[in-house]
Amino acid sequence: MAILTGSFQSKELIRKVSFTAIIPTTTRSIYEPENAESDNKDEPLKTVYLLHGWDGNHEDWLHNTRIAELAIKYHIAIFMPDGQNSFYVDQPNGDHFGKFIGEEFVHETRKLFHLSDKREDTTIGGLSMGGYGALRNGFYYPKTFGNILAFSSKIFTKRSSSDIVFDQPISRRYQTLIKGETTAALPDDMDIEELAVKVFESKEGNPRLYLSCGTEDSLIDEQRSFHRFLREHDYAHECIEAPGVHNWDYWNTSIEQGLEWLYGNAEK
Repeated sequence: MAILTGSFQSKELIRKVSFTAIIPTTTRSIYEPENAESDNKDEPLKTVYLLHGWDGNHEDWLHNTRIAELAIKYHIAIFMPDGQNSFYVDQPNGDHFGKFIGEEFVHETRKLFHLSDKREDTTIGGLSMGGYGALRNGFYYPKTFGNILAFSSKIFTKRSSSDIVFDQPISRRYQTLIKGETTAALPDDMDIEELAVKVFESKEGNPRLYLSCGTEDSLIDEQRSFHRFLREHDYAHECIEAPGVHNWDYWNTSIEQGLEWLYGNAEK
């Protein structure tokens, strides 16, 4: 296994962007018997693009979870870009974080490493702000991402219209993105429910979707509301609630469970 930290010049963000990568260097999972015939030899790697939360950076997942061990277990490449406090959407100031995540970063990493370009082998995931980014970009780029893992996600929708309270930096940042003072001003390309419906109506194939949130997390009601919305629209998905709050203890467990849901059957 190789753990790499690098950067490249982004055309979408017009600056160098840092990322951390975990790349398996063996041809099989360490959990396979040594004498087993390997089906992985010379095959491109399945990939997970994993997004950090508010006030974090590209090293968060590596330092706070077992993601390196899980990359070996499932023989997958993990890429963790630095998303700043962008919510991973295209910004009013011209910083195209959505296009960077959904197009440029995927394209550049596929040039640098031996990765599968199949949508079913390409996953986007994240926590909190990054959970929103995974949902937004997974639905916005369904031809690229075949799977979405969203943990403790902030879920913006126009339907849950409410005033924005500007007592925290995250709220003030949100206000600049939607160009208004209520969630009713949310652009269509930031509304998770609108994007999910568009994917469903396009009949091009829904990304497989895994949602997880702690029952003591302040965002649990947003997940429950989105879960009901998906059920009303017959969008097949997995929705997990478990004891926990908005912290790394929960996310360390949830990333393991999410990857087991995604890849576990292939290991059995």
